[in-house]
Amino acid sequence: MRLVVAIVRPAQVEGVRQALAAIQVTRLTICDVHGYGPGAGSEVRQEALLEIAVNDDFVAATLATLRATLGEAVEATRLFVLPIDEVVQVDRALRGPEAV
Repeated sequence: MRLVVAIVRPAQVEGVRQALAAIQVTRLTICDVHGYGPGAGSEVRQEALLEIAVNDDFVAATLATLRATLGEAVEATRLFVLPIDEVVQVDRALRGPEAV
């Protein structure tokens, strides 16, 4: 299991959501965040943070879909892939990959 974290421009969120739904990745968290760093005049900018928990079988397809949807030249886009040790779906008492 992996947690894919993507930091994107707010205008890209709906396109990313639709592209992920097309590969059956439908559960994600979307947060409004502020980013700061080199480029864009080194000013604080509005961004969106996507948290996408996927089973190992979906990691490659998720990353490929994000790259295709966002484009590789977008300087504000960053993707992080983190391991998940445990997932618990509290309302149904599921644990592990089935809970994702």
